[in-house]
Amino acid sequence: MKPTERFKKRYVAFVLTVEGVAPLAGEAKQIVHEHFLSFFGESGVSSLAFKLIKYDEKSGKGLVRCERSRADETIFCMACLSEWKGKRARMESTTTSGSIRRAE
Repeated sequence: MKPTERFKKRYVAFVLTVEGVAPLAGEAKQIVHEHFLSFFGESGVSSLAFKLIKYDEKSGKGLVRCERSRADETIFCMACLSEWKGKRARMESTTTSGSIRRAE
């Protein structure tokens, strides 16, 4: 694949809490993937080039990769998370960058 045919990546850092507490890594992965699937659908998630890169259980901080032109939609989707399995949940984006190191 030519470099011009690849999509441009953006990394969005976020903080995830459920009832004010950071969830475990497996639970966080499930929350993020289910929320993005319900918001965009399967074809939307594939065109978004979405991927959960990192997540820290202690701080609740994580990193998501998406396509550059769809970064605003990714941030909007994060802001729309209000509950998960009947519990209050919040996913707040903190920074956006073109590299993992600067996004952290």
